[in-house]
Amino acid sequence: MIKKNALAAILALAVAPLYAQPANVAALKAYAMKALTRCPDSQVTLNPVNQGGPAGFIPFEVTETSSDPTCGRHTFLLYSPATGQILIGNVLGLPLDNRPAEARIADVTSQLLKENLAVTVAAFPLPDALHAVTLTKQTPWGPFSYHGFIDASGRFLIVGTRGSLFVDPGTTLLESIDLQNAVRRGNPKSEVKIVEMSDFECPTCARAHKEVEPIIEKNLSKVDYYRLDLPLFEHHEWALPAALGARAIEKVAPAKYWSYVNFVFANQETIGQAGNFDRTLENFCTDNDIDWKKVEPIYRSPAERASLLDQVSRAFDNGVNSTPTYIINGQMIGYGPNGSFTLGTIRKALGLPENAPAKTKAAAAKTKTRR
Repeated sequence: MIKKNALAAILALAVAPLYAQPANVAALKAYAMKALTRCPDSQVTLNPVNQGGPAGFIPFEVTETSSDPTCGRHTFLLYSPATGQILIGNVLGLPLDNRPAEARIADVTSQLLKENLAVTVAAFPLPDALHAVTLTKQTPWGPFSYHGFIDASGRFLIVGTRGSLFVDPGTTLLESIDLQNAVRRGNPKSEVKIVEMSDFECPTCARAHKEVEPIIEKNLSKVDYYRLDLPLFEHHEWALPAALGARAIEKVAPAKYWSYVNFVFANQETIGQAGNFDRTLENFCTDNDIDWKKVEPIYRSPAERASLLDQVSRAFDNGVNSTPTYIINGQMIGYGPNGSFTLGTIRKALGLPENAPAKTKAAAAKTKTRR
């Protein structure tokens, strides 16, 4: 199930006059192609916006189209010729009055999202005199923050990713989402690095796991594999508790972590019907000889919950707002309706044929006989 970040989706470009500057459009297009989620038969266009935008930046309109109707994007790229800084995302014009920036940002964003947001603007400037902005709302699980930037003029809020033309966007992405809390397996020396970001309650994630897991398990020597939880907690009732359970089990009984992942994805319907994830987790621990008394404090820890919400926030900040998302050697790949493109990309990265070989009639008959 694909869910979009509401804040990023509703902001549209607001424009103001800006002087023209030369830009290496080919280099910017190459950057955009790597920074955006790769889609089947992807085509990316980059067109200058004749009117201006945030101070010090040249605005471009970016459109990615695909043969997959669920993939693709229409957004904006802002390029600073002075520093090489690039922002990709959406831009919101702020009211021109004498109120502090925090009040103007809160007024506009709270109206758009139809919920109250507390806004803070960092005092220390970033390159091009940008200032980081944090927009925080209250949720049943605790405070959750979106992030953006206000430009030097104080007239524009930019919600999106920030990088540099001189740094591979895949490198920036992996550093920004922070793999510190990811569970890692495989060969750490492998040049093939795959990051899975998934939601335990997402049906598409369960289907993807069923297809991807056998490939990874058979090729662990060829891949440096990471898994990060991305619970879309505003849409999925028990996704966040399940992710907290995964964190606790990884700390208490790391050898049982992947068994837990397999169990949850294989039993989504039963878990949903149970209506109480606490009991599901306790039963799993009992059945697998895991000390529940050690798991429970971690599972219920406010610090772990806050850390997990921050992990989701980092994903959203970097344009990872659908599940499952795979990052293959720094390139984001969405799963799509049937996953064939993603599965082919994973197989290719591992040096396997992009299309899994079909069983021959003889092999199928032999398998049936063995059963």
